[in-house]
Amino acid sequence: MRLHHVACVCGSLENTARFYEDIVGLRRIKTSTLNKELAEQIFDISLECEMVTYGNENFNIEIFVGAHVPKNIAGFGHFCLQVGDREDLLRMCESAGLTVKRVPKGDSVVTFVKDFDGNLIEVKGSQ
Repeated sequence: MRLHHVACVCGSLENTARFYEDIVGLRRIKTSTLNKELAEQIFDISLECEMVTYGNENFNIEIFVGAHVPKNIAGFGHFCLQVGDREDLLRMCESAGLTVKRVPKGDSVVTFVKDFDGNLIEVKGSQ
């Protein structure tokens, strides 16, 4: 078994491209539209919205795009990216004005960043 994708909500295509392409380095795989009827059947949300899938050889992120799409950012919701050079990615995030949290946990530090729409992403270095 393997994880196929995670999903999140972003407010605009520009924010999506800036973070997931420019900073994280994923490639855009597909753009499509989720029609209102299907959204209602699956998510109980009666809205049409654009969907963009980004990914690489290891995983995909499915992003529902639109300022009108409800966001549920509360609680423990997040996903984790493991990257080759964590500090380099975090510097790029900070340079772009993104919030980076470094939280001491025992002898190590856990690190999170919020994308341009407030989605919480844990960042781990290669180990």
